[in-house]
Amino acid sequence: MAGGDNTDVALDAEEAWRAAIEHAAGYPACRTPGAVCKTGEQLLLAYETAARLARSAEGT
Repeated sequence: MAGGDNTDVALDAEEAWRAAIEHAAGYPACRTPGAVCKTGEQLLLAYETAARLARSAEGT
C-alpha cells in the first residue's frame, strides 16, 4: 500500500469519529443513558470500521 493510502484511511477514521461526536453532541437521545439512536449507532459502526481499516493499514 502506498503511503498516501495509509493517510487517507486514517483521515477516513478521523472524519467518521468527528461525525459520530458531532451527532452525539447535538442529539439528546444519543446522550441519554438507555436510549437508542439508530443514527448514532450507524455512525459509531462506521467509525469502528474505519478505525479497524486504519490499524490494518498501519501494519502493512
